[in-house]
Amino acid sequence: MYISSFFPGRIRLRDGVLKDEEISTALRNAIEWHEAVKNIDHNLQTGSVLICYEPAKLPMQKLTALTNELLQLKSLCDRYNGKDKSAILDKIGDLKTKLS
Repeated sequence: MYISSFFPGRIRLRDGVLKDEEISTALRNAIEWHEAVKNIDHNLQTGSVLICYEPAKLPMQKLTALTNELLQLKSLCDRYNGKDKSAILDKIGDLKTKLS
């Protein structure tokens, strides 16, 4: 999973793993509850997720603190073979905890 575009208030993630409905739903559930999130658009066909948020409610320091979690998630996504989702789903759960 990688960030294909970013500027404060908007992040687009892309990866083939986001074509998996269970994984993309877990990711959406992990972030949509946050007060900063205004909208999430997901395209299952392209494996793209666009997250629009209020930068004042999710400062850059908080996003930077998630770097390690996101790198670990990327590594798991890079190795995903379509069979075992549990590690990815667990890491998405960790991401939700870190956002709290």
